[in-house]
Amino acid sequence: MRSLSRQPNELRHLVETEGMDLRTYAWEKIDASDVVPDFPRLTEEEIRQITLGIYQVKMAKSYTAEHLQEDGNYEIHVSKTTENVVGARIQSRHVSAKKYLCWIRYQDGVVTSWYCKCKAGSRVVGCCAHITSVVWYLSFGRHQQKPVL
Repeated sequence: MRSLSRQPNELRHLVETEGMDLRTYAWEKIDASDVVPDFPRLTEEEIRQITLGIYQVKMAKSYTAEHLQEDGNYEIHVSKTTENVVGARIQSRHVSAKKYLCWIRYQDGVVTSWYCKCKAGSRVVGCCAHITSVVWYLSFGRHQQKPVL
């Protein structure tokens, strides 16, 4: 963890240099219940290993419940130009007018990096609840027969 904590967030660098946080970037809006190409299926234990604890997983379930629409859709965006990157806009639970942009990179059955524009979102050891919400839904929640919220 110490060596990881000293490394820069490479996905943050990619987002900023490629302009992925700008409105003009080419994103394809999809419903997350559609197939997200190659997004890994994870257990809740594997998700807890990414988050380094249970708190973010608990928060992720409530964020997911808030973002699921009545028809069961959870809206995310897939990069048209950068493979294996998904993005989402997550509503703040503290300020109703605030939404956080977050990105997740994955490949070969593993979530490799993440970046969120919240205060804690640039870390490389553990992740914020916004990132956890998207990872939890895409890798675990949508594959369950009964909702586990």
